[in-house]
Amino acid sequence: MGQHARVRRAGAIAAQLWRERTESANPLQTEAANSSLSADGKEELSAYLEYNKILRSWFVAFGVGGPALFLINAQLGRRLAESGQLAQVSGMFLVGAGSQVVGALINKTSNWYVYRGARDPVYQTKRRYWFCKWVVVQFWLDIALDLIAVTAFGFATWQLLTVFGSG
Repeated sequence: MGQHARVRRAGAIAAQLWRERTESANPLQTEAANSSLSADGKEELSAYLEYNKILRSWFVAFGVGGPALFLINAQLGRRLAESGQLAQVSGMFLVGAGSQVVGALINKTSNWYVYRGARDPVYQTKRRYWFCKWVVVQFWLDIALDLIAVTAFGFATWQLLTVFGSG
């Protein structure tokens, strides 16, 4: 299945889940809504992973694209430098993108150790394996890194609008 087909499939699953959740305000209907979910959760996990990958790609592109724009557009960079905001705005864009790179590195490394443990029962006795097995199910970690990115990008964007809106 191509990337565009997976994205459409993930969107269709999310839309279906949203419709079912909003239509079933009655707690008695919740069980009926849940019956439409896959039995093992693989489809929902697949949709989550696809959205996670897309969101992380957008965050990194936005975080790298902001400072690149200041380098390409001399007037934009000069105006930010004159206001004293160039370093701060560029730094916020890079912090946002960096949080996503850190998240990808943590997830990649942890998933590799869990994969290795799944293939090597002796490796499952190591603390590293158990720590990484714990990390891969910590949803809060992804959310925290996403919030760092959104906050950093929001601050940088606000600073840009303030500088260019003032004159």
